[in-house]
Amino acid sequence: MGERIIIASQSERLVSTIRSQVTSSGYEVVGITTDGYDLIRRSKALAPEVVIVDEDLPGMSIVSLVETLIHERQAVLLLGKSYQKFYYRQDPYFEFCEKPVQSIVLSTMLRVLTKYGQTVRQLESKVNELEQAQKTEKTIRLAKRALQQNQNMTEDEAHRYIQKRSMELRISKLELAERILKSYKKNS
Repeated sequence: MGERIIIASQSERLVSTIRSQVTSSGYEVVGITTDGYDLIRRSKALAPEVVIVDEDLPGMSIVSLVETLIHERQAVLLLGKSYQKFYYRQDPYFEFCEKPVQSIVLSTMLRVLTKYGQTVRQLESKVNELEQAQKTEKTIRLAKRALQQNQNMTEDEAHRYIQKRSMELRISKLELAERILKSYKKNS
């Protein structure tokens, strides 16, 4: 299946129309709700790529709802009659679609929102990888320094020791470095 979507509206007719348009475009509707608070809960639980929200949704103010969803990094496609409440909102997680909804406009906006979401998730994943690599390098560097100071090793000797010992123990260099630091911390 395609990207996952939640539709939030009180209007059964609007839900039916939107559902048929998005499913025919290859999207999967994973939830339908009629309340703003329920939408926030479902959005967190189901993690859809996009939520489609009718501006007439009860439960909380539409401005608060949109702000909350965007703060949670949830892509929002708002369906409404007036963009005025949101004229200031220039956010890559937000699009406004005027009612009545035209299929081609809806499809285009969903493509934009899902593509942006994919890009952001890829970048976040890369940032997490880089942060983890940086943490690993820092920990290994500290362990080498501890070996140099406590075992009178050169930097190359400490490096080779960590490499060799981690292979012998079949653990990562990070895990060995953490053990080394912990052992010298106990002895301090």
